[in-house]
Amino acid sequence: GASTGAVVILLNLRTLRFLQAAHEHLIGLEKLNIIGRYLRYFTKAKTRYVAHSPFLYDFCENVLDDDREYYYFDLLEKKLRKKLLKDKRVINVTDFGAGSHTTSSNKRSISSIAKSAVSPASQGRMLFRMVHHYKPETMLEFGTSLGLTSLYQGLARPEANFITLEGCPNISEVARGLFHVVKAKHISCLTGRFETTLPKALQTLEKLDYVFFDGNHKKEPTIDYFMQCLPYAHEHSVFVFDDIHWSKGMEEAWNEIIKHPSVRVSLDLFFMGIVFFRKENKEKEHHVLIPSKFKPWKKVL
Repeated sequence: GASTGAVVILLNLRTLRFLQAAHEHLIGLEKLNIIGRYLRYFTKAKTRYVAHSPFLYDFCENVLDDDREYYYFDLLEKKLRKKLLKDKRVINVTDFGAGSHTTSSNKRSISSIAKSAVSPASQGRMLFRMVHHYKPETMLEFGTSLGLTSLYQGLARPEANFITLEGCPNISEVARGLFHVVKAKHISCLTGRFETTLPKALQTLEKLDYVFFDGNHKKEPTIDYFMQCLPYAHEHSVFVFDDIHWSKGMEEAWNEIIKHPSVRVSLDLFFMGIVFFRKENKEKEHHVLIPSKFKPWKKVL
C-alpha cells in the first residue's frame, strides 16, 4: 500500500545518501561493484534491536546509533573540511598503497584529495564516538592522509598517545599543519614506508589499545599489518579496518582476519570492520550491523 511505498522510497533515499557519503569517489565499474556489495550487506545486516549480548547492545547504543552532537564536529566539518575542500594547491603525491580509483596522476590538488580520500563526516563521527566510548590510552593509525580523520579520532581522546603513519611527505606536511591549528600535540605523524615506520611506532607505544587500518587497500599488506600489530594487542583492544568491501581482495583479507583464533567478536558495518579480542567470549561471534535508521521497520515498538 501507500505506507509500504513510502518506506521503500525512504530506504532508497537513505541508501543512496549513505553510499554517496561513503564512496562518492568511486566511478564506473567500481561504483557498480560497490553497490552490489552494499545490497548483499544490506540484506544481511541487523540493527541493535536483535543485539542480545550486553557488549553488542552497548556498542550499538553508544557508537553505532548514537546521534549526539559534539563540539568538535562543527570545527572538523564546518571549518577544517571546508578549508581543505577549497585548497587548490597542487602537491606531488607518493602512493605506496592501492592508489586512487579516480586518477593515475601523482600531481593532485589538496581539494581533490579531500574530496576523494578523506573519510566522509558520517564515518569520522563514528570513529570519534568509538574512541570516545572505549577511551584507549595508545592509538595507531595507518594512513594519515590530510589529517582530518586523524583528528576525528585524536580529538575524542586528547589524553592518548596517538601515532599516525603516512607514506607521502607532502601529504603528511599538510596533516601536521592541521594538527598544529587545533593544537593536537598528542598526535605524532611518522612519514615513510610502513615497513620502516611501523616498527618504530610499535616500539614507542609498547601496546595497542586502538588501531585504525586505512593505509593500504590490498589484501596481503592488510593481513601483514594486522599480524605485526597482533602481539601488541590485549583483550580490550579495538582494531578497525577501513573499506573492508573496497575490493574482492579486501573482502578476502577481512574474512581471513576474522577467522584468526585471537579474534573473538567481529562487526561488519560495510564501510568498516571492527574486531575485538574479548577473552570472555568463549565462542566466536560475527555480526553484520547497520544503524537502525537505515532499517526503521526493524525497531521494536
